[in-house]
Amino acid sequence: MRETKQKTAILEFLRSKRQHCSASQIYDAVRVKIPNISLGTVYRNLSTLLESGEIISVETSDKSVFYDGFTHDHAHFVCQDCKNIFDFDFPSSAKIPLEEKGFMLDYERVVCYGKCPNCLKK
Repeated sequence: MRETKQKTAILEFLRSKRQHCSASQIYDAVRVKIPNISLGTVYRNLSTLLESGEIISVETSDKSVFYDGFTHDHAHFVCQDCKNIFDFDFPSSAKIPLEEKGFMLDYERVVCYGKCPNCLKK
């Protein structure tokens, strides 16, 4: 996979943030460093980074996609009210039962939906 300044800037931005960003948020941030970058270039590079496993994506219930530069094993909680996405550790529960049935699990992705503590207080 070819390294480009655009891909490097996108990956550096995502890994520097502990938040989940949309493609347009990434585009706005990376344009500060690379003013002539296009939104299409951002989408192409996000696709490449997803395919290579360097980033992951989280889809909300309204089908919006957000990107995460932290690929360690963790789960996501999507608040249905404020739309914030939270990371949390989640022990792997699927691997052993699947392996016992002859499957090989490459990865699992857990996304939970509900209301965050702040929205519950409202």
